[in-house]
Amino acid sequence: MRSACSCGRSISYRSDPFTLESANHEFYMSLSDKCCSTLPQHRLFGRNQLSWMICNIGPASSYQTTMGIEQPGFLLGSQYLLPWDLPPDEAWAPEPKNAWRGKRSVRCYVGYEYECSKGHRFYCCAGGAPVKGSPANMVKENSGGNNVMSDMILYTTCPSHTNKPLLGQLMRIVVCSPEQVSLSVCLNVSYRNILISLTAPDNVQIPGGKMTVIRLPYVYCDESDNPLPFDIEAYLCKGALMPMRSSRRRNDKK
Repeated sequence: MRSACSCGRSISYRSDPFTLESANHEFYMSLSDKCCSTLPQHRLFGRNQLSWMICNIGPASSYQTTMGIEQPGFLLGSQYLLPWDLPPDEAWAPEPKNAWRGKRSVRCYVGYEYECSKGHRFYCCAGGAPVKGSPANMVKENSGGNNVMSDMILYTTCPSHTNKPLLGQLMRIVVCSPEQVSLSVCLNVSYRNILISLTAPDNVQIPGGKMTVIRLPYVYCDESDNPLPFDIEAYLCKGALMPMRSSRRRNDKK
């Protein structure tokens, strides 16, 4: 099997994991010294050793819409983040609402990345359809917002395998937001009748102006630490990313 590291900038072979520790931590740490360790990170080991990580891989301005994410393993045309337009709103805007009159909405970019056992990577839209874009045919307006406000399935068919389909697993969320938009990360996964909260009890904040990668667990488990099997009905609950309420606006209301 082949998998990308936490930040996605390198790919390596991985063996079948025998423990949650090896699946969600040891493999990624083995690549960290060569790649991810140079990046600002936030790693959490929560209940049942569920492991995920946040990496800042550069400024938001480094994302080029005509090129997409320039990392190894992406299928042609599926490397593009989707636009996520946030209308001016007093709940998160750092300026009073009337200061936004006549201004356009603020654009972020977001991608829900899937990866199969061959190391093929691709972004998907809500419902599991792979992103298909090109510099001459860019993705639809605010389609990233549709993803954020939809339940995203954890497993979908990798589009590169037609004779013997392989499952791609949701492994990363990539988001670029402008300086004035900080985001709250709230990761909840539904496995049949089991709800797994990765960020409880407190959500994690992503500062604005960054290109950020959220690497999700490779293996999930139940309350008894039993690994959960791949399930095509499992999904990441909607609202994984939400704009933060501006501290300035909160202080103004006190």
